[in-house]
Amino acid sequence: MSENEYESKIEGLKRHLYDPVDTVSHRTHEGKLHQVNHNVEQEWRNEEINNALNTMKKPKPSFFKKFFIASIIFFIGALGYALYMFYNGDSSVSSDKIDITVIGNAFTKGGEDLPLQVEVTNNNKASLELSNLLISYPSGASDNPADVVRLPRINIGTIKPGETVTKNIKVVLYGDERSDRNVKVSFDYHPEGSNAIFTKEKDYSVNISSAPLTLTVDAPDTVTSDQPISFTVKATLNTALPSGDAVMQLSYPNNFIYESAIPAPSFGNSMWSLSDLSLTNPISVIVKGRIVGEDKEQQVFHVYAGTAKQSDKSTVDVVYNSVLHSVVITKPFIEANILVDETSELGDTINVRISWANNLPNRITDGEIIANVSGNVFDRMSVDASEGFFDSLNNRIVWDKNSNSDLANIEPGAKGEVSFNVKSLPAKDIKGTLSDPQIAIDVSIRGKEPSLGSTYSEVNNFSKKIVKFLSDLQISSSAVYKEGAFPPKAEKETKYNVTWSLMNGTNAISGATARAILPIYVKWVGSLSSRENISYNDSTREVIWNIGSVKANTGGINTREAMFTISLTPSLSQVGSTPQLMKEVYISGTDAFTGGTVSGKYMSINTLLFGDPNFKNGYERVIQ
Repeated sequence: MSENEYESKIEGLKRHLYDPVDTVSHRTHEGKLHQVNHNVEQEWRNEEINNALNTMKKPKPSFFKKFFIASIIFFIGALGYALYMFYNGDSSVSSDKIDITVIGNAFTKGGEDLPLQVEVTNNNKASLELSNLLISYPSGASDNPADVVRLPRINIGTIKPGETVTKNIKVVLYGDERSDRNVKVSFDYHPEGSNAIFTKEKDYSVNISSAPLTLTVDAPDTVTSDQPISFTVKATLNTALPSGDAVMQLSYPNNFIYESAIPAPSFGNSMWSLSDLSLTNPISVIVKGRIVGEDKEQQVFHVYAGTAKQSDKSTVDVVYNSVLHSVVITKPFIEANILVDETSELGDTINVRISWANNLPNRITDGEIIANVSGNVFDRMSVDASEGFFDSLNNRIVWDKNSNSDLANIEPGAKGEVSFNVKSLPAKDIKGTLSDPQIAIDVSIRGKEPSLGSTYSEVNNFSKKIVKFLSDLQISSSAVYKEGAFPPKAEKETKYNVTWSLMNGTNAISGATARAILPIYVKWVGSLSSRENISYNDSTREVIWNIGSVKANTGGINTREAMFTISLTPSLSQVGSTPQLMKEVYISGTDAFTGGTVSGKYMSINTLLFGDPNFKNGYERVIQ
């Protein structure tokens, strides 16, 4: 059969295959099939086989498939390792398998021994070697991490697997009542076969049921600026204090002015000994002073009790207890301010003005102002009360509604002023020695504030000023003939010795100096005082005495002097005159009591030599 006949047969089969009307099944076999051999090229067969093989090749596995297979392998390996370690033992050491247990009372009284039991359990399958136990806790009530007590190191040695070691310790804790204190337990060890040091720590909290001593402060919550304030600090012993000198320290606000205390402090003005404190004998301290500040400003007092530092007795080292008390400065309801110069000179008249004001929102009736005057140089005969009454028996001046109608009814915000004059005793009237001359002025103002019904509540205020008086520092100059022409002769040299003498009054002086200028015809020769610092400045022609400190009441038998020599060479134009040897002497210094500057100018000296036994009348004039 030709090739065209085969193709027509195949096409015919295709048409019948897709024909909707099946005619093939009704056909009859036209003839019998016989095997026919055909020659087929081998290249076609090889190509088909290769295509079939390519189709049958497996694709490469993805990344996730690889990861999944690796995870399964790792899991199987880890499971096998765990089973191996479980059945064959683990020689590694973990701090998680070390248990530290502290057994003891969770409450204690401050200052008492607290017994504790520390248990260390080794749950590892290897030993813990060269192990030690370290205990530390706060030394006092302070939370400063540096203030701790460290007990001596407890040597445990080797703890075998599964073994528990127990150690008994005692600690002494301090703190405020109901405060918590921590006992720190540190366990050091070497894992078996290792040189490395590892540490495991545990904190054990203990509550202070009561402090070893109780501190209480009885003080006002509000004060008026620059007004007297008094407060009481009480120390009560609850348990036995440890050995050592117990002290109580008060820390004052910066603007607190300490005045006095009962009993007096044992150190400075803020430290008291508690050596007499016992369970039946509490100690109370009353402190008086003043606070200066602005309206609504808060000031804080801090009280500490404990042991003092050996190197610094003014500081508490170990604190057993502490307490704070704050006060608020308020504007006075009714105020009286004293207006006066606080530094003056002896013998001067002092003018004192007292300004008053009602700061209440209510009217004040029956106002009264009282000024008490005192001091070691107060001249009682010099008081000029000016509308007030001077009660000489009590040394006070009183103003009320009878002498000043403005005080009968003081409306809210009302202001006014009263005044008086007083003198101090002059220096010449002061007998004997006197130090720190002063006049104190204490002023109180009070009145009645209407309250419910016809009752009144009394309001008052106090103010105080001290007038301090400068010392009377003086210097005198004198000259005597030494050698040369006498009486002085024109164009001839005459030498004189000059003496400066100091006199000082009631107060010590610091940084004092005296200086005087020499005329052009007078020359400096030299100092005669080995103990005094006296010199000459050639540029300014000044003789300078660096006096330094001068004691109070210097003069008389306690005199202090400086001597030096000068020379006079008069000119012909000075014949018949009394030439000046030295110009005025100026002296100055700082008054140690008042803090003010004292100064003075004293007369010059010439050739009229008073007090020189060799001097004769007429010898003061220059001759030719």
